[in-house]
Amino acid sequence: MWQVSYEGPGISRQQVSSLSFLIMFLLVIQADAQIGDVTQVHDPCIIKSNNYYYIFSTGKKIPIRRSKDLIEWEYIGSVFDAIPDWGIQTIPGVKSIWGPNVFYHEGRYYLFYALSGTFGVNRLAIGVATNTTLDPDDPGYRWIDHGKVIESKRTDNWNTIGPNIVMDDSGKIWMAFGSFWDGIKLTELDSTTMKPVSASPVLISLARRITTRAIEAPFIVGRNGYYYLFVSFDFCCRGVESTYKIMVGRSVRVEGTYYDRTGKKMLYGGGSLVLRSRGRWRGPGSNAVLLGENGDWLIYHTYDADNYGIPTLQIRSLEWDAEGWPVAGGLISEEKSPETRQTGFVLYQNYPNPFKLTTQIEYELFTPSTIKVSIYNVQGKLITTLVDGQKNAGNYSLIWDSSSVSSGLYFCQLTAGKYRATKKLAIVK
Repeated sequence: MWQVSYEGPGISRQQVSSLSFLIMFLLVIQADAQIGDVTQVHDPCIIKSNNYYYIFSTGKKIPIRRSKDLIEWEYIGSVFDAIPDWGIQTIPGVKSIWGPNVFYHEGRYYLFYALSGTFGVNRLAIGVATNTTLDPDDPGYRWIDHGKVIESKRTDNWNTIGPNIVMDDSGKIWMAFGSFWDGIKLTELDSTTMKPVSASPVLISLARRITTRAIEAPFIVGRNGYYYLFVSFDFCCRGVESTYKIMVGRSVRVEGTYYDRTGKKMLYGGGSLVLRSRGRWRGPGSNAVLLGENGDWLIYHTYDADNYGIPTLQIRSLEWDAEGWPVAGGLISEEKSPETRQTGFVLYQNYPNPFKLTTQIEYELFTPSTIKVSIYNVQGKLITTLVDGQKNAGNYSLIWDSSSVSSGLYFCQLTAGKYRATKKLAIVK
């Protein structure tokens, strides 16, 4: 063990002690997100190919990241060298490529994307590119652009952004899209061209907001007889002030009607909460879902309040309750072993951390449980019990006031039956 022993003008022994403790704490605290190249990630979509997971996200050329374990990510290049020529000719002032979505079908990877010129204006277009492999070292690796799929104009009451492709149980392929205006739309695609089945596409309305109109980023996934429509409510792109949240509804048909947990139609503003801002992580949204043999995952961007509000990639486990509704679990960095999934709960890292007086502690129960939430010091002595009793399934938040204890390292422990989870807390006064 080492220590900082420097004292100098304006620096007291107490301040040096606090600094030593803070450095030690930062060396041992767990990461709160994925690692590697995970910042400046907006609107991520994901697919697994061979031994890798690939993420595509918003950017001028559509950046690509790759991982073997969903935890550590590396940047491996981009889809385009520049914005496609057809987009420059079609969309005035186009500057970036938004909200990509990747879909594998009959030996090809289809990457759908949206082109936008003026932010907040619905003059946009969706395009598609293909590749036969996602491995950049493969000799056959080459992205081929196939131009426009669909466009919206200022006279339309809908918006062609945020494409999401889904195949229904009958083998039909559909594209959901939309942002603000009249909400989320759906249209059928030809399985060969991946363009609308008719020159004048039929648009089916899936979801909308009645007052704010703030709904976007659809993602549809089929599971156990239902189609689940994930969307983002409220506002992105405002850093730490972002109010995005992930909502969901479900339907027995991909075309709808979609209802939330309470039975309210998503066409009339319905939607059940999946994930909202938590402490350091603000405005989670624009999600994708990855269904896998070893578990399901929720992929999204969120704004880091401890890093200037930079959009950052996060991945959580996606659990399903007894009624078949999705529940956001713990960060994958907390989910490295199957044992964590068996506990029936997640204890999140407190925020702020380190802190001077008060901190927020959040936890989530997947099933009704008898739990205890307690604070211990480094000697294992019980400082206080914050919760002790029966709780229903759901998200919970509480504030711990540490005014009665001194600076130091403490532990918050949540116990439910034979399972327990612990987080490190640091007080610096």
